[in-house]
This record gives sequence, structure tokens and C-alpha cells, in this order.
Amino acid sequence: MEILIVEDYLHTRKTTAYGLKIKMPDAIISEAENGQSAINYIKAGNKPDIILMDISMPVMNGIDATLHIKNILPDTRVIMLTSFSEKKLVLSAFKSGANAYCLKNIKLDELVNVIHSVMNGAIWIDPSIAQFILEIMQSNITDTLTQEQSTYDFDLTAREKDILKLVAAGKSNKEIADELILSIHTVKNHLKNILQKLCVEDRTQAAILAIKEKLV
Repeated sequence: MEILIVEDYLHTRKTTAYGLKIKMPDAIISEAENGQSAINYIKAGNKPDIILMDISMPVMNGIDATLHIKNILPDTRVIMLTSFSEKKLVLSAFKSGANAYCLKNIKLDELVNVIHSVMNGAIWIDPSIAQFILEIMQSNITDTLTQEQSTYDFDLTAREKDILKLVAAGKSNKEIADELILSIHTVKNHLKNILQKLCVEDRTQAAILAIKEKLV
């Protein structure tokens, strides 16, 4: 596994690289100082499996870099690193195609877990970021995100789509059960299947993915 760390702050970049080399001794750790450097690294023929991408960087930010990189290497997983002070950028970062969104103060052990989780096909979003994104997407902004249906429905059944739509609307299990005339147990079973099919960990992440992929 090759991990590319894209971070303009030298101390942070070197500290992260050092920590990952200890925690993941079999991984190849590479570095880039900004988004353009990361793109140049990839255009040189390198194909990192995971990219740890800072959002705010000179020359080219992480959002623009992720858009470019995903066009070149769509299978490369991008873990976006953000801070509480960058909340206005979170939605743009989310729409760039990254596979995970972490706060920059994430513990090293947790970051390693996120890397493994993302490599296995899961989406990971820090709970505080997830809640912020969901609140925005459930506002009027969602109107511009749901004009077209996704071309891939994750093999969801019609009932699962109904439940996912209500989850994305912020409904509780009881409210969903009442609206669809189902038992709470049945709703929970459907929700479990939905999480497995979407490869997400909880209902908030499911709601975000549903809105992003225009499943609802």
C-alpha cells in the first residue's frame, strides 16, 4: 500500500509520515507539499492507494487537487483533512469526490483505522463534520443536489429507497415506521441492510451518501 501525504506545513507532514511508518511499516509513505505537487507526482506515473489531502494549501488547494486526481485515478482513495475553522469549505470538499473526511486533530491510531476502512471500500466521516454536512444538505442546498437521479442505486430495493429517503429527511425509526406502516423491527432490519449496501457506519453517513449520490 502506498500512502501520499499532501500537506504544506512541513512539521505536520513529517510528523504524520513518521507516525504512519511506525504504525504501518509495510506501507510506502510519500509526500507532496501542495495539490499541484500531488498531481505532478501522479502524472509522473505514481499510483498511490491512499491520499491524505489537506484542504487549505498554497498553489492548489485540496479540493481542486482531489477533483483532478479523481479524474486521473478514480480508484485512488482520498481522505480529506479539515478543521473546525474551515466549515465553509466542508461542503465543497465533500462534493469533490473524497472517500473520507477527518478533522486534522484525529488521533494517529484512529487515522490508521480510517485508512484500513477506506481501503476496504467504506466511507468514513467524522461525526461532527457529518452532522454539519447533513444539516446543510437538508436545507435548500439539497435542491441543487437532487435534480438528477444517480445512475447507480447500490442494489437498493424500492422499500429500502423509501426508508433511505426518510432517513435523509431526518426521520427517526419510529417516524419512519409510522409513515410506512411498518414495525420498528422491520425498519431496523431494512436500515441494517441499507448500511451494508452503502458501506457506511451509521444513518447519518447513509443520509449524506444518499444525498450526494442523488439516491433520494
